[in-house]
Amino acid sequence: MRLIGAPAFPSLVLFLSFFLAGVPRATAQDPGVRAAGMGGAFTAVADDGSAVFWNPAGLGTGAFFSLVLDRNTAEDGSATLIALGTPPLGLSYYRTATGDRANGRNSLVAHHAGVTVVQSLGDRGLTVGATLKAVRGVVGSGSGSSVSSTKFDADFGVMASGSLGRLGLTVHNLFEPEFTGPVTPVSLDRRVRAGISLNTSKLTTMSADVDLVGEVKQAAVGGELHAITKAWLRGGVHWNTSGADTAPIGSVGGTVAVYGSTVADVQVSFGSEQGNRGWGAGLRFVF
Repeated sequence: MRLIGAPAFPSLVLFLSFFLAGVPRATAQDPGVRAAGMGGAFTAVADDGSAVFWNPAGLGTGAFFSLVLDRNTAEDGSATLIALGTPPLGLSYYRTATGDRANGRNSLVAHHAGVTVVQSLGDRGLTVGATLKAVRGVVGSGSGSSVSSTKFDADFGVMASGSLGRLGLTVHNLFEPEFTGPVTPVSLDRRVRAGISLNTSKLTTMSADVDLVGEVKQAAVGGELHAITKAWLRGGVHWNTSGADTAPIGSVGGTVAVYGSTVADVQVSFGSEQGNRGWGAGLRFVF
C-alpha cells in the first residue's frame, strides 16, 4: 500500500517515542463507544467527533459535521464523551474515571474541556491536529476525602491518508499533568499510539493499533462492516503487551440509523476477569 505523505511517518514515530518517553504515572479509561466496539483499534480510523480524543488529525479527513454523545462503563472505570467535530475545528468535553477494583472507588476523575484545531499539509494527504484542553483532576482516597486541581494539557495527532487506507499517530496527555491528592499526587499517563487502517472493500475496514509509550501498553485489532444500508457491525480484540496479564479482551458493537443522520451506537467488551470488561452506548449525528 502506498500512502501519500507517508515516507516520513516511521521517522516521526521513532522520534516521538524517544523524545516523549518519561516516568509514567497513571492511565485512564478511554472514551468512545464506536472505538471500543473495534477493540480500541481506532487511531487510524477516527473520522467522527470522537477523533478529538483518538486522533485530532482525523477531523481533517472525516465527516463534514459530527456530534457525539456516549458513555463507556468498565470494571476499571468509565468515560463520558460530548464532542463536536468539523474539518477545521472541534469542541469537546469528556470525563474519565479510573478506579481500583479492590475498593470500587475512583482514584482519579478527570474532566477534560478542549478545543481541537486541524491543519492539512498541502495536497499530499497529510493532516496534523491538536486538542488543547483544561483538565480538572479530582484525586480521591480510600477514606472518601478528595482534592481537586486544574492543569493545562494537550493531545497531538498525525494522519496520512491514501486510497487504500490510513496511517495514524497520536500522543495523549502530552504534558502528563499532575494533580494534587490527599496523600500523594496523581498524574495522567503520557501515551504514544500508532495505528493503521485498510479499506479491504467498499464496505469493510480493518485496523490495528499499538502503544509505543505508556505505563500500560496495549495492542489491538478490529474491523467495521457496513452490513446493510442503515446498519454497521464491528468487532475487535485488545491485549496488554507490557505486563504479566496478557489475556485478551474481545469487543463487539453495532450502529443503527434511528432518524435521518442520527445513529445509535452500542458495544460490549468481554473476556478475562483480569481485563477491563464493560459496555457502552451513545448517539452520533453525522453528515
